[in-house]
Amino acid sequence: MKKTKRFYPRRVRALRRAAIALSLLLFCNGVLHVGLLLPIQALRVCEQSEGVYERTHVVRRRVEPGMMHLIDVLYLTEGENTLSLFCSHPGILGWLDGFVWPVDTSDGGDVQAGAVNMSRGDRESIVVFYGRVKGTEEMDLTANVRTEDWNDAENGPHIHVYGHGIGKEDCLVRDGYTYFIFIEPNPVPKDVRNRLPAYHQLFVNRGEEHIAYEITQTAGVFWG
Repeated sequence: MKKTKRFYPRRVRALRRAAIALSLLLFCNGVLHVGLLLPIQALRVCEQSEGVYERTHVVRRRVEPGMMHLIDVLYLTEGENTLSLFCSHPGILGWLDGFVWPVDTSDGGDVQAGAVNMSRGDRESIVVFYGRVKGTEEMDLTANVRTEDWNDAENGPHIHVYGHGIGKEDCLVRDGYTYFIFIEPNPVPKDVRNRLPAYHQLFVNRGEEHIAYEITQTAGVFWG
């Protein structure tokens, strides 16, 4: 005689609770966008909210303890027409959807880059430069922040340039491009940046070729 498999009440209750918990987790992830268990989930949610609907892949991932929070994660992602920087950190309800800053790469230029100013409370503010340069040969990259003071317009503006070289540890050579994520303390003194706008530039020196790229894709984020 064939024996039938029986589910004991305790096992049934456990399966029911697991199903309810899974349903609640899916609801929180998909509808409320909380309870995200992985930063990559937060990245996909944030991309959609910022209008990046094309398929993207992660080029580089950096974990930065103590950058702005206890742990911050940066992703450099690439799609057919965008190159984006994503930043997130874990909270009480899982990974937060964070921020994403896309750069339009549809023009196919040799250099595409963006810059983000980040600050939180009394912490020292930072500038994150990110982007890609076409080519895999050895090159020198310099990130500059420029201010222009027009108070004395008769004699022209007083221009101050704060620059730092981007090290090899900040770069990744892949698929015919040199990608980079460069993080530095904001080089502009606080009293100056409070009254003057800042302009961001990327200088590329490769052999006999010299490129000065004006970064127009800039953003700022402040955590209270």
